[in-house]
Amino acid sequence: MAVWTFDGTFNGFLCLIHESSRRKERPEGILGGGKNQPFLFETVPTETDEGLAASVRTALAARLSRRVLTEGYYAFLSAMPGREMAVYRYFALAWTAGPGAAGLLADERVRTVHEAGRAVSRERHRFLGLLRFSELGGVLYAPFEPEGDILPLVAGHFARRLGGERWIIHDTGRSKAAVYENGTWRIAGFSTGGPLPLSGREREIRDLWKRYFSSTAVQTRKNPGLQRQFMPKKYWKHLPEKEDADGIR
Repeated sequence: MAVWTFDGTFNGFLCLIHESSRRKERPEGILGGGKNQPFLFETVPTETDEGLAASVRTALAARLSRRVLTEGYYAFLSAMPGREMAVYRYFALAWTAGPGAAGLLADERVRTVHEAGRAVSRERHRFLGLLRFSELGGVLYAPFEPEGDILPLVAGHFARRLGGERWIIHDTGRSKAAVYENGTWRIAGFSTGGPLPLSGREREIRDLWKRYFSSTAVQTRKNPGLQRQFMPKKYWKHLPEKEDADGIR
């Protein structure tokens, strides 16, 4: 039984798909970088080649459709256990069934990927409205802790929206960040080592924002349950307007 390994990136995963096709071998399991390697089984390591990954991406989009490729990519970014093998099986099915595979929701392989991809899409949409930037010495900084590995999806959006700024979007749970400067962004390992010092101007802005948030609330129409439905409490940690709420600092 062979377990295939790769560096954990989507490009590395695409190279794994290519190598599997070249060898005409289907992996029994797939492990991304940083995961414990099983010593009971043979492992097949896969090298990441950015040029090859781009070619595989183009070929998959042409053969499977962009919808299938995007659904697979979003599911790959999810927190679903075994997502790598699930996406591999989905792409394998679509390679045979064609672009229509995305609509075969009665098939467990399709449904699993579809549901994981939808969860990622919902979380991305939610964070586009919940992400809060702070000014730190000429750089805008926004920390967040998503369930899915959605940093590239969020970074692409803000590269278009905040193209004239320098900014950092920090996935604190995964200790990495998207860093944007001079019109381009990249993802790299990142750690602050503790709370970052806020400038006096930033503190004034936060105070104004919290007062605005409080003053516009209609006390008689407060509905904490509904608020948590649209803005779950797990996202409050990095929201200035929710500081000091229920012990959050």
